[in-house]
Amino acid sequence: MKIKLFAIALAALATSLFISCQDDISSQGSSLVTGEVTIIADSIPTFMPAHTEEYNAYDSRSNTKLLGRINVPEYGSLSCSFLSQLYPSPALGISDTVPESYIDSMRLIVRVPRGSLTGDSLAPQQLKMYRLNKQLPANITNNANPSDFYNASDPDAFLGSRTYTLSALNKSDSAFLKNPYISIRLDLPHEMALECVRKYRNDPAIFQWPATFAQQFPGLYVEQSFGNGCIGNISDMRVFLYYRVDKKVNSKDEETGETVTTTVATADSVCLFTTAPEVVSSNVINLSLSENLKNLAAQGKSIVTTPGGYVTNIEFPAREIIEKYNQSNSVMTVISNLSIEIPASEIENDFGIGMAPYLLMVKKSERDEFFQNNKIPDNVNSFYASYNAEKKTYSFSGMREYLLDLISSGKEPTQEDIEFSLVPVDIRIENVEQYNGTIVPYVIRCSNYIVKPTMTLLHTDRTIINFTYSKQDIE
Repeated sequence: MKIKLFAIALAALATSLFISCQDDISSQGSSLVTGEVTIIADSIPTFMPAHTEEYNAYDSRSNTKLLGRINVPEYGSLSCSFLSQLYPSPALGISDTVPESYIDSMRLIVRVPRGSLTGDSLAPQQLKMYRLNKQLPANITNNANPSDFYNASDPDAFLGSRTYTLSALNKSDSAFLKNPYISIRLDLPHEMALECVRKYRNDPAIFQWPATFAQQFPGLYVEQSFGNGCIGNISDMRVFLYYRVDKKVNSKDEETGETVTTTVATADSVCLFTTAPEVVSSNVINLSLSENLKNLAAQGKSIVTTPGGYVTNIEFPAREIIEKYNQSNSVMTVISNLSIEIPASEIENDFGIGMAPYLLMVKKSERDEFFQNNKIPDNVNSFYASYNAEKKTYSFSGMREYLLDLISSGKEPTQEDIEFSLVPVDIRIENVEQYNGTIVPYVIRCSNYIVKPTMTLLHTDRTIINFTYSKQDIE
């Protein structure tokens, strides 16, 4: 690969300014050093070697849980279910005077934000829910076998099933405007409600920490048992306990006018468990890539898909950049900027599957560790870029420190130094106000993109490398 550099010389400008002003400036105290400052910039399309890799096993822990199936000719077949622990309330929230006979039922409510789906919201579907008998490991991946964590033949493991659609067409106008969620309600066994009440009352320490609670109740497995054509993004699940409570009501007797106190049983509820970022929640994802995508990969095209499927590995031309830099290097050479822009385009389909909103560029050798340890881009070994719909590019900026580290080592970059993976990610940003009033965005989370199916064609053969540095020649 050949990197061409063009120079912008400032010497002529500096000389003309000096001559025009020399009649007004005393020669006393003039500089003892003269020279020429040159800014060297590279901003040209460059072929960057790349190849597409299947991404079959990856960290699928996420606050977003996918449920459903789709089959898209251009994309492939995708099936999603999930395993999740529950976060307990530390207290029952029910008076000890409420007898067990007043415990009516227990219900789990699955919430899907309206519009958070891929496919047909009117497609009829059915989910089934099972109780786990084994705790989920912290390093669980997308290809985990759910049967390793529950016993399908155990009648106590099955908690229930429910048919549903992800459409809000049956809601009234006021309900539609008031509630931004589609709620799927599943009645749980009455015995489970009584079991929870007894454990809260007899051994409340179980519910003080999620880790101790997981030993007694490892979690849930939710699968789609019927339906095709829609995948929903579940934001959270909540388990409610419903019970009756006696309340005294005062009223006046119509005949005597005296105040009469009567006891009335009224309905009440309390939320006992919910999903939360503090507990393990992992998607079980099976993606069978289409022949269309396989053919593109076989032709040498650079492709990334979600959830999972394909990532693209690139070889960053660090050796060539450093070689060019060393040819012009001097004591007064300063590197100003290094960034790359990768053009991208959609892969045509009739299902509305779009492109990944963010890409992570991380050293391939550190890719798995990056997600397992919940790291964020550090602008040395990992970088991120958002998709610019106007330019149709992903721009990775702030790579200056990466290059300086390679140069300062004094060694030729190894293959591990230059081989990067491009992975679709979900970026969470928090804006922090500084003492001077400016707002600075900080990345607080970077995880594999599990939100929805995407597929992106990267034109790595037209990558634009922006490399700028300045040098001063002293006379």
